[in-house]
Amino acid sequence: MAVIPLLLAFFLSFGQEVLKLDLKKAVELALTQNREILRIKKEIMSLEDIYRAEKWNRFSPKVDLFADRDGFTLFGRVLLLDFGNRLARIRSAELNTKIKREILREFERQVKIKVAKLFMDLYLAEKTAEVKREEMAVAYVRFDRERERLKEGLSDRVKVAEWESTYRRFRAELFEAQRRYNETLYKIKRFLALDVTKPVEIDLSQLLNFSFPEDKTLDPEYIVKRIENNYLVKVKSLEIAYLRSRAKEQKRIFYPELYATFLSFTPFEDFGRTRAEANLILRVPLFDGRTSFYRERSFLDLARAVELEKRDILERLKEIAYTLPYEWEELVAEYQDAVAFDKWAQENLDLSRSNYELELAFDLGYAMSTKTEAEKRVMEAKFNIILFLMRVYDLMGEDPMKAFSKDHPFLTERVEEI
Repeated sequence: MAVIPLLLAFFLSFGQEVLKLDLKKAVELALTQNREILRIKKEIMSLEDIYRAEKWNRFSPKVDLFADRDGFTLFGRVLLLDFGNRLARIRSAELNTKIKREILREFERQVKIKVAKLFMDLYLAEKTAEVKREEMAVAYVRFDRERERLKEGLSDRVKVAEWESTYRRFRAELFEAQRRYNETLYKIKRFLALDVTKPVEIDLSQLLNFSFPEDKTLDPEYIVKRIENNYLVKVKSLEIAYLRSRAKEQKRIFYPELYATFLSFTPFEDFGRTRAEANLILRVPLFDGRTSFYRERSFLDLARAVELEKRDILERLKEIAYTLPYEWEELVAEYQDAVAFDKWAQENLDLSRSNYELELAFDLGYAMSTKTEAEKRVMEAKFNIILFLMRVYDLMGEDPMKAFSKDHPFLTERVEEI
């Protein structure tokens, strides 16, 4: 009877539609469904409502009802003219919203890099499992062979224990790689806000087919000219403008305001005898104990502090830009080294196959696992280059997915040294 629920679970899972995900579709899903992005969008909506409130707050009519023992008074007022800081308050709310939007745009860029990284981790975990499976198979055959040789008196217990230990180690590493693969798969589903039980099929072709110009070098000057578009620089510029706007809000002394007021009084003794009057009131603040002066200076000091921070960020980003050519050359060299190793592994595998005999079967097994490891190294080196290009585009405040385009404007022809 216990078999029936298992069979039902199997057929239910078998009947589920498999969602096919390539990198492009996964990025689209992340940008629309990722919970952190949705949270930031809600915060922006809240800030936009504050902006609208500030926009209409000062000039919207306000009506109050007062009651005492003599009667009740209806008092209405509306600001007609504001010769002071209304526009500064509106601009402050608008700048606060712009800061959040800039943070959202950067987070979206980081989401694209994160999705690509998760796809890469999935491939590497799968390839590692393949390597460990081949190594484990070879080690098990050697272990089993030594056990048979021990029965025939041709081996000893030390060799048997040694090969069992090797086999068990590769087996444990295989399970670790399989765990990492499934763990990464679940991370992808959660990051895309998918049901973790939903079956998905990952298409890695965009990553596996990626090609880049090995013969190019990186021009840091191109990147430095576009550092101002980096999100950190933009956010700091907006923060400076916001703090200066807040400073302007504090200027209240000698800033006149013109109000239109309406007052209606109705006594409790005679509800029919209502007295009403309208008036214009000019209000000019003359003195507030220098409160507004200190508040203004506080915001200006904060603005100057952020200006210093912005300069430091610019210098740090320039430092990063000028080190990028060296990182590029290192990554290209690592890729070329991996390709050379893969070429040797293929030649070694071909030789092992041509020399195949029973005694050399283990050599063939090791050659196959070495070839798989070489393929993994090539792709890992290629993935590092993709992530590098994505980071460069993000550094310039551009779409990281441009890393998959054919041409990159910051890569120039390499000049061979004589």
